[in-house]
Amino acid sequence: MKRILFLLVLITTASCSNKIIYYGRTYPPTQHVAIFFRESDITEPNEIMGKVTYEVTAKRSSDKVQAKIVNRVKEKGADAILFDEISLTNTGSTTGGAATGAGRRRGFLGIFGSKTKYTKGQMIKATLVKYKKNLIDG
Repeated sequence: MKRILFLLVLITTASCSNKIIYYGRTYPPTQHVAIFFRESDITEPNEIMGKVTYEVTAKRSSDKVQAKIVNRVKEKGADAILFDEISLTNTGSTTGGAATGAGRRRGFLGIFGSKTKYTKGQMIKATLVKYKKNLIDG
C-alpha cells in the first residue's frame, strides 16, 4: 500500500513540474512565431503582450524545450518571442538519515547528518510580442 501511495505522489509531482508560467494578454492563436534573441532585431512595430518562464531539467534537449515554448506561445497568440535569459540552475534538496556516517573515523556525531543532492536545470525567460499590424482594434 505504501508503494502505491509513493508512486501516486511521484507521478503527481512529476506531472506538475516543468510547467510554462505565463503572465500577460491572450489573443487568437497564431500559426507562426518569429524567434529573436536581441530586442534590436525586432523591426516590426509591436507591443509586449506578456512574459514566459520555464524551468526544466538540464537533461531535456534545447530543441525540444524551444519547440515546447514556441507551441505554447502560438496558443497565446504571439507573433514573436524574444528569449531574454537562458541559464543553467542548480536545485538542492537535503535528505537526512540516522546512519549516513560510516566507519570509526566519523565518530559518534558522524552517524547523524544530512546529504544534499544537486540537480541541474535550465531556466528560460522570454518576452512575448504582438505586432501592431495584427492587433484587432476594439
